[in-house]
Amino acid sequence: MSKSQIKEISNLLLEYSAGNYEFQGKISDNFDQYDMIVSGINMLGEELQTTNVSKEYFSSIFNAVTDLVLIVNKDGLLTDFNSAVILALGMTEIELKEKHINELIVNEKPVLSVIQTALTENNKSLLLEERLKGKDGKIIVGQLTCSQIINRFDEFKGYLISIKDITEQKQNEQRILQAIFSAEQNEQKRVADDLHDSIGQELSMTKLMISNLRKHSQGDTKQLELISTCTQILDGSIKHLREICFNLMPSVLTRGGLNMAISDLVGKLREQANIKAEFQKNPDLDRLDANLEIVMYRICQEFVNNMIKHANATTLQIEIDLDYSGQFISLLMADDGDGFDLKKLDKIGENRGYENLKTKVKAFNGEVRVKSALGKGTSTFIKFPLISPNEKN
Repeated sequence: MSKSQIKEISNLLLEYSAGNYEFQGKISDNFDQYDMIVSGINMLGEELQTTNVSKEYFSSIFNAVTDLVLIVNKDGLLTDFNSAVILALGMTEIELKEKHINELIVNEKPVLSVIQTALTENNKSLLLEERLKGKDGKIIVGQLTCSQIINRFDEFKGYLISIKDITEQKQNEQRILQAIFSAEQNEQKRVADDLHDSIGQELSMTKLMISNLRKHSQGDTKQLELISTCTQILDGSIKHLREICFNLMPSVLTRGGLNMAISDLVGKLREQANIKAEFQKNPDLDRLDANLEIVMYRICQEFVNNMIKHANATTLQIEIDLDYSGQFISLLMADDGDGFDLKKLDKIGENRGYENLKTKVKAFNGEVRVKSALGKGTSTFIKFPLISPNEKN
Protein backbone atom coordinates (compact mmCIF):
# COMPACT_ATOMS: atom_id res chain seq x y z
CA MET A 1 0.00 0.00 0.00
CA SER A 2 1.50 3.32 -1.09
CA LYS A 3 1.76 6.49 1.00
CA SER A 4 -0.91 8.14 -1.13
CA GLN A 5 -3.27 5.26 -0.46
CA ILE A 6 -2.61 5.49 3.31
CA LYS A 7 -3.19 9.25 3.15
CA GLU A 8 -6.51 8.79 1.33
CA ILE A 9 -7.69 6.27 3.92
CA SER A 10 -6.64 8.65 6.71
CA ASN A 11 -8.55 11.50 5.07
CA LEU A 12 -11.61 9.26 4.75
CA LEU A 13 -11.48 8.40 8.46
CA LEU A 14 -11.02 12.08 9.36
CA GLU A 15 -14.15 12.98 7.39
CA TYR A 16 -16.12 10.36 9.31
CA SER A 17 -14.75 11.57 12.64
CA ALA A 18 -16.04 15.04 11.69
CA GLY A 19 -19.50 13.61 11.02
CA ASN A 20 -19.30 13.73 7.21
CA TYR A 21 -20.64 10.21 6.73
CA GLU A 22 -21.78 10.85 3.17
CA PHE A 23 -18.12 11.07 2.08
CA GLN A 24 -17.07 7.97 0.11
CA GLY A 25 -13.60 6.67 -0.74
CA LYS A 26 -12.70 5.83 -4.33
CA ILE A 27 -12.49 2.18 -5.38
CA SER A 28 -10.37 1.22 -8.42
CA ASP A 29 -11.17 -1.38 -11.04
CA ASN A 30 -8.45 -3.64 -9.65
CA PHE A 31 -10.26 -4.13 -6.28
CA ASP A 32 -7.01 -4.93 -4.44
CA GLN A 33 -6.38 -4.91 -0.66
CA TYR A 34 -6.57 -1.13 -0.61
CA ASP A 35 -9.94 -1.21 -2.36
CA MET A 36 -11.22 -3.79 0.13
CA ILE A 37 -10.26 -1.51 3.06
CA VAL A 38 -11.88 1.50 1.41
CA SER A 39 -15.01 -0.51 0.67
CA GLY A 40 -15.23 -1.60 4.32
CA ILE A 41 -14.82 2.01 5.51
CA ASN A 42 -17.50 3.15 3.04
CA MET A 43 -19.90 0.56 4.46
CA LEU A 44 -19.08 1.81 7.95
CA GLY A 45 -19.89 5.37 6.82
CA GLU A 46 -23.27 4.28 5.43
CA GLU A 47 -24.09 2.56 8.72
CA LEU A 48 -23.03 5.61 10.73
CA GLN A 49 -25.09 7.87 8.48
CA THR A 50 -28.19 5.69 9.00
CA THR A 51 -27.63 5.65 12.77
CA ASN A 52 -27.12 9.41 12.86
CA VAL A 53 -30.35 10.02 10.91
CA SER A 54 -32.20 7.80 13.41
CA LYS A 55 -30.81 9.80 16.33
CA GLU A 56 -31.76 13.09 14.72
CA TYR A 57 -35.23 11.73 13.94
CA PHE A 58 -35.67 10.54 17.54
CA SER A 59 -34.39 13.88 18.84
CA SER A 60 -36.88 15.78 16.68
CA ILE A 61 -39.74 13.65 18.04
CA PHE A 62 -38.41 13.99 21.60
CA ASN A 63 -38.43 17.78 21.35
CA ALA A 64 -41.74 17.95 19.49
CA VAL A 65 -43.63 16.32 22.39
CA THR A 66 -45.66 18.97 24.23
CA ASP A 67 -45.49 17.13 27.57
CA LEU A 68 -42.41 17.68 29.70
CA VAL A 69 -40.05 14.69 29.44
CA LEU A 70 -37.17 14.15 31.87
CA ILE A 71 -34.45 11.50 31.84
CA VAL A 72 -33.13 11.02 35.36
CA ASN A 73 -30.26 8.77 36.39
CA LYS A 74 -30.51 6.42 39.37
CA ASP A 75 -29.14 9.15 41.66
CA GLY A 76 -31.91 11.56 40.64
CA LEU A 77 -29.83 13.86 38.42
CA LEU A 78 -31.26 15.10 35.11
CA THR A 79 -29.26 13.71 32.20
CA ASP A 80 -31.61 14.77 29.40
CA PHE A 81 -34.86 16.66 28.85
CA ASN A 82 -36.91 17.94 25.94
CA SER A 83 -37.55 21.49 24.80
CA ALA A 84 -40.92 21.57 26.61
CA VAL A 85 -39.09 21.44 29.95
CA ILE A 86 -36.97 24.49 29.09
CA LEU A 87 -40.04 26.39 27.88
CA ALA A 88 -42.30 25.51 30.81
CA LEU A 89 -39.80 26.04 33.64
CA GLY A 90 -38.14 29.09 32.08
CA MET A 91 -34.65 27.66 32.66
CA THR A 92 -31.71 27.34 30.30
CA GLU A 93 -30.19 24.02 29.31
CA ILE A 94 -27.16 24.81 31.46
CA GLU A 95 -29.35 25.55 34.52
CA LEU A 96 -31.22 22.27 34.11
CA LYS A 97 -28.29 20.00 33.28
CA GLU A 98 -27.55 17.66 36.19
CA LYS A 99 -30.12 19.39 38.41
CA HIS A 100 -31.61 17.01 40.97
CA ILE A 101 -35.25 16.04 40.46
CA ASN A 102 -35.99 16.89 44.11
CA GLU A 103 -35.03 20.52 43.40
CA LEU A 104 -37.80 20.81 40.80
CA ILE A 105 -40.64 19.29 42.85
CA VAL A 106 -42.33 21.27 45.63
CA ASN A 107 -42.89 18.46 48.12
CA GLU A 108 -41.90 18.01 51.75
CA LYS A 109 -41.05 14.38 51.02
CA PRO A 110 -38.26 13.94 48.40
CA VAL A 111 -40.00 12.80 45.22
CA LEU A 112 -37.06 10.55 44.27
CA SER A 113 -37.68 8.46 47.39
CA VAL A 114 -41.36 8.17 46.46
CA ILE A 115 -40.46 6.98 42.96
CA GLN A 116 -37.77 4.58 44.18
CA THR A 117 -40.13 3.01 46.71
CA ALA A 118 -43.06 2.68 44.32
CA LEU A 119 -41.30 1.36 41.20
CA THR A 120 -40.45 -2.31 41.56
CA GLU A 121 -40.35 -5.40 39.35
CA ASN A 122 -44.08 -5.86 39.95
CA ASN A 123 -44.96 -2.19 39.58
CA LYS A 124 -43.54 -0.78 36.35
CA SER A 125 -45.18 2.64 36.34
CA LEU A 126 -46.24 5.31 38.83
CA LEU A 127 -48.72 8.18 38.49
CA LEU A 128 -48.22 11.24 40.70
CA GLU A 129 -49.60 14.75 40.93
CA GLU A 130 -46.94 17.22 41.97
CA ARG A 131 -46.12 20.92 41.87
CA LEU A 132 -42.99 21.86 39.92
CA LYS A 133 -41.02 25.01 40.64
CA GLY A 134 -39.40 26.80 37.73
CA LYS A 135 -37.33 29.95 37.47
CA ASP A 136 -38.39 32.97 39.56
CA GLY A 137 -40.75 30.78 41.60
CA LYS A 138 -42.99 29.83 38.68
CA ILE A 139 -45.29 26.99 39.76
CA ILE A 140 -46.65 24.28 37.46
CA VAL A 141 -49.09 21.58 38.56
CA GLY A 142 -48.09 18.41 36.75
CA GLN A 143 -49.33 14.86 36.37
CA LEU A 144 -46.18 12.72 36.47
CA THR A 145 -45.92 9.32 34.82
CA CYS A 146 -42.73 7.60 36.01
CA SER A 147 -41.09 4.39 34.80
CA GLN A 148 -37.72 2.70 35.06
CA ILE A 149 -35.15 2.78 32.23
CA ILE A 150 -33.64 -0.65 31.58
CA ASN A 151 -30.97 -1.12 28.89
CA ARG A 152 -30.61 -4.09 26.53
CA PHE A 153 -28.37 -5.85 29.06
CA ASP A 154 -31.23 -5.71 31.61
CA GLU A 155 -29.36 -3.11 33.66
CA PHE A 156 -31.23 -0.38 35.55
CA LYS A 157 -30.08 3.06 34.36
CA GLY A 158 -32.56 5.54 35.79
CA TYR A 159 -36.07 6.89 35.30
CA LEU A 160 -38.19 8.28 32.50
CA ILE A 161 -40.58 10.93 33.81
CA SER A 162 -43.29 12.34 31.57
CA ILE A 163 -45.14 15.37 32.95
CA LYS A 164 -48.48 16.65 31.70
CA ASP A 165 -49.06 20.30 32.59
CA ILE A 166 -52.49 20.39 34.28
CA THR A 167 -52.10 23.83 35.89
CA GLU A 168 -54.96 25.39 33.97
CA GLN A 169 -57.19 22.37 34.55
CA LYS A 170 -56.52 22.48 38.31
CA GLN A 171 -57.14 26.22 38.40
CA ASN A 172 -60.49 25.76 36.65
CA GLU A 173 -61.45 23.00 39.09
CA GLN A 174 -60.49 25.20 42.03
CA ARG A 175 -62.47 28.15 40.65
CA ILE A 176 -65.57 25.97 40.35
CA LEU A 177 -65.15 24.49 43.84
CA GLN A 178 -64.45 27.92 45.34
CA ALA A 179 -67.52 29.34 43.60
CA ILE A 180 -69.66 26.53 45.03
CA PHE A 181 -68.16 27.00 48.49
CA SER A 182 -68.61 30.77 48.32
CA ALA A 183 -72.25 30.36 47.27
CA GLU A 184 -72.86 27.98 50.18
CA GLN A 185 -71.29 30.42 52.66
CA ASN A 186 -73.26 33.36 51.29
CA GLU A 187 -76.47 31.38 51.62
CA GLN A 188 -75.60 30.36 55.18
CA LYS A 189 -74.85 33.98 56.04
CA ARG A 190 -78.18 35.06 54.56
CA VAL A 191 -80.05 32.42 56.59
CA ALA A 192 -78.16 33.39 59.76
CA ASP A 193 -78.95 37.07 59.24
CA ASP A 194 -82.61 36.30 58.53
CA LEU A 195 -82.93 34.14 61.64
CA HIS A 196 -81.27 36.77 63.80
CA ASP A 197 -83.23 39.70 62.39
CA SER A 198 -86.62 38.01 62.25
CA ILE A 199 -87.12 35.08 64.63
CA GLY A 200 -84.44 36.34 67.01
CA GLN A 201 -86.09 39.74 67.34
CA GLU A 202 -89.54 38.18 67.69
CA LEU A 203 -88.37 35.87 70.47
CA SER A 204 -86.74 38.80 72.30
CA MET A 205 -89.93 40.85 71.95
CA THR A 206 -92.01 37.92 73.24
CA LYS A 207 -89.72 37.60 76.26
CA LEU A 208 -90.12 41.31 76.97
CA MET A 209 -93.93 41.05 76.78
CA ILE A 210 -93.94 38.04 79.14
CA SER A 211 -91.76 40.00 81.57
CA ASN A 212 -94.39 42.75 81.51
CA LEU A 213 -97.05 40.16 82.34
CA ARG A 214 -95.17 39.40 85.55
CA LYS A 215 -95.73 42.99 86.70
CA HIS A 216 -99.51 42.60 86.28
CA SER A 217 -99.87 39.10 87.71
CA GLN A 218 -101.09 40.49 91.05
CA GLY A 219 -99.24 37.80 93.00
CA ASP A 220 -101.03 34.82 91.41
CA THR A 221 -98.65 31.93 92.18
CA LYS A 222 -99.74 29.68 89.29
CA GLN A 223 -99.56 32.55 86.86
CA LEU A 224 -96.06 33.46 88.07
CA GLU A 225 -94.92 29.83 87.67
CA LEU A 226 -96.30 29.75 84.15
CA ILE A 227 -94.58 33.03 83.29
CA SER A 228 -91.30 31.73 84.75
CA THR A 229 -91.57 28.53 82.70
CA CYS A 230 -92.27 30.49 79.51
CA THR A 231 -89.31 32.75 80.23
CA GLN A 232 -86.99 29.74 80.67
CA ILE A 233 -88.21 28.19 77.42
CA LEU A 234 -87.68 31.48 75.60
CA ASP A 235 -84.19 31.88 77.09
CA GLY A 236 -83.31 28.38 75.87
CA SER A 237 -84.78 29.08 72.43
CA ILE A 238 -82.88 32.35 72.10
CA LYS A 239 -79.63 30.67 73.18
CA HIS A 240 -80.20 27.81 70.73
CA LEU A 241 -80.99 30.25 67.93
CA ARG A 242 -77.78 32.18 68.61
CA GLU A 243 -75.81 28.92 68.44
CA ILE A 244 -77.45 28.07 65.11
CA CYS A 245 -76.64 31.54 63.74
CA PHE A 246 -73.06 31.26 65.02
CA ASN A 247 -72.58 27.85 63.41
CA LEU A 248 -74.00 29.12 60.14
CA MET A 249 -71.68 32.14 60.11
CA PRO A 250 -69.51 32.82 63.18
CA SER A 251 -69.33 36.57 63.63
CA VAL A 252 -66.10 36.26 65.62
CA LEU A 253 -64.42 34.85 62.50
CA THR A 254 -65.50 37.74 60.30
CA ARG A 255 -64.46 40.24 63.00
CA GLY A 256 -61.17 38.81 64.24
CA GLY A 257 -59.90 36.07 61.93
CA LEU A 258 -58.75 32.50 62.58
CA ASN A 259 -56.82 33.07 65.81
CA MET A 260 -59.79 34.67 67.50
CA ALA A 261 -62.39 32.27 66.07
CA ILE A 262 -60.53 29.10 67.06
CA SER A 263 -59.76 30.59 70.48
CA ASP A 264 -63.47 31.20 70.93
CA LEU A 265 -64.26 27.62 69.85
CA VAL A 266 -61.71 26.20 72.28
CA GLY A 267 -63.09 28.43 75.04
CA LYS A 268 -66.53 26.89 74.55
CA LEU A 269 -64.99 23.38 74.69
CA ARG A 270 -63.31 24.15 78.02
CA GLU A 271 -66.73 24.87 79.53
CA GLN A 272 -67.47 21.14 79.25
CA ALA A 273 -66.21 19.17 82.23
CA ASN A 274 -65.01 16.13 80.28
CA ILE A 275 -62.98 18.01 77.64
CA LYS A 276 -59.51 19.49 77.93
CA ALA A 277 -58.69 21.66 74.94
CA GLU A 278 -55.48 23.49 74.05
CA PHE A 279 -54.93 25.91 71.18
CA GLN A 280 -51.51 27.07 70.01
CA LYS A 281 -52.28 30.26 68.12
CA ASN A 282 -49.86 32.03 65.79
CA PRO A 283 -49.26 35.68 66.75
CA ASP A 284 -47.73 36.48 63.34
CA LEU A 285 -50.88 35.55 61.46
CA ASP A 286 -52.87 38.43 60.03
CA ARG A 287 -56.12 38.21 58.09
CA LEU A 288 -56.36 35.76 55.17
CA ASP A 289 -58.68 35.45 52.22
CA ALA A 290 -62.19 35.36 53.72
CA ASN A 291 -63.16 32.07 52.08
CA LEU A 292 -59.90 30.40 53.16
CA GLU A 293 -60.49 31.51 56.75
CA ILE A 294 -63.99 30.09 56.64
CA VAL A 295 -62.94 26.74 55.18
CA MET A 296 -60.17 26.31 57.77
CA TYR A 297 -62.56 27.18 60.59
CA ARG A 298 -65.22 24.80 59.23
CA ILE A 299 -62.68 21.96 59.08
CA CYS A 300 -61.61 22.68 62.66
CA GLN A 301 -65.24 22.83 63.74
CA GLU A 302 -66.06 19.51 62.04
CA PHE A 303 -63.01 17.84 63.60
CA VAL A 304 -64.07 18.94 67.08
CA ASN A 305 -67.67 17.81 66.53
CA ASN A 306 -66.54 14.41 65.22
CA MET A 307 -64.16 13.89 68.14
CA ILE A 308 -66.85 14.71 70.69
CA LYS A 309 -69.22 12.34 68.90
CA HIS A 310 -66.90 9.39 68.22
CA ALA A 311 -63.90 9.58 70.57
CA ASN A 312 -65.65 7.71 73.44
CA ALA A 313 -63.16 9.03 75.98
CA THR A 314 -64.03 9.72 79.62
CA THR A 315 -61.86 12.81 79.48
CA LEU A 316 -61.07 13.97 75.96
CA GLN A 317 -57.84 15.86 75.26
CA ILE A 318 -57.96 18.00 72.09
CA GLU A 319 -54.95 19.93 70.78
CA ILE A 320 -55.07 22.45 67.93
CA ASP A 321 -51.96 24.07 66.45
CA LEU A 322 -52.10 26.88 63.89
CA ASP A 323 -48.85 27.44 61.97
CA TYR A 324 -48.03 30.19 59.49
CA SER A 325 -44.86 30.62 57.43
CA GLY A 326 -45.77 33.43 55.02
CA GLN A 327 -46.04 31.02 52.09
CA PHE A 328 -48.12 28.32 53.77
CA ILE A 329 -50.66 28.07 56.55
CA SER A 330 -51.39 24.80 58.31
CA LEU A 331 -53.65 23.46 61.02
CA LEU A 332 -52.90 20.37 63.11
CA MET A 333 -55.76 18.93 65.14
CA ALA A 334 -55.28 15.92 67.41
CA ASP A 335 -57.16 14.05 70.13
CA ASP A 336 -56.48 11.12 72.46
CA GLY A 337 -59.75 9.29 71.78
CA ASP A 338 -60.40 5.75 70.57
CA GLY A 339 -59.16 6.35 67.02
CA PHE A 340 -60.34 4.26 64.06
CA ASP A 341 -59.16 2.02 61.24
CA LEU A 342 -58.00 4.24 58.36
CA LYS A 343 -59.29 1.66 55.87
CA LYS A 344 -62.77 3.03 56.58
CA LEU A 345 -61.80 6.14 54.63
CA ASP A 346 -61.66 4.03 51.46
CA LYS A 347 -65.18 2.63 51.88
CA ILE A 348 -67.93 4.38 49.95
CA GLY A 349 -70.79 5.26 52.26
CA GLU A 350 -68.57 5.43 55.34
CA ASN A 351 -66.26 8.17 54.15
CA ARG A 352 -68.67 10.98 53.26
CA GLY A 353 -67.20 13.33 55.86
CA TYR A 354 -63.67 12.63 54.64
CA GLU A 355 -64.66 13.19 51.00
CA ASN A 356 -66.27 16.51 51.95
CA LEU A 357 -63.07 17.44 53.77
CA LYS A 358 -60.93 16.60 50.72
CA THR A 359 -63.22 18.63 48.47
CA LYS A 360 -62.87 21.71 50.68
CA VAL A 361 -59.09 21.33 50.82
CA LYS A 362 -58.86 20.73 47.08
CA ALA A 363 -60.81 23.94 46.38
CA PHE A 364 -57.93 25.95 47.83
CA ASN A 365 -55.06 23.84 46.44
CA GLY A 366 -54.31 22.39 49.86
CA GLU A 367 -53.29 19.00 51.17
CA VAL A 368 -54.72 16.87 53.96
CA ARG A 369 -53.29 14.00 55.99
CA VAL A 370 -55.23 11.93 58.50
CA LYS A 371 -53.52 9.62 60.99
CA SER A 372 -55.36 7.28 63.31
CA ALA A 373 -55.20 3.86 64.88
CA LEU A 374 -57.51 1.98 67.20
CA GLY A 375 -56.86 3.10 70.76
CA LYS A 376 -54.31 5.74 69.72
CA GLY A 377 -56.39 8.79 68.88
CA THR A 378 -56.73 10.74 65.65
CA SER A 379 -54.86 13.64 64.07
CA THR A 380 -55.77 15.67 61.01
CA PHE A 381 -53.28 17.95 59.27
CA ILE A 382 -54.29 20.47 56.60
CA LYS A 383 -51.97 22.79 54.74
CA PHE A 384 -52.69 25.53 52.21
CA PRO A 385 -50.38 27.62 50.02
CA LEU A 386 -51.06 31.32 50.41
CA ILE A 387 -50.20 31.95 46.75
CA SER A 388 -52.08 30.26 43.92
CA PRO A 389 -50.14 28.10 41.38
CA ASN A 390 -50.33 30.73 38.62
CA GLU A 391 -48.65 33.37 40.81
CA LYS A 392 -45.04 33.72 41.81
CA ASN A 393 -43.77 32.58 45.19
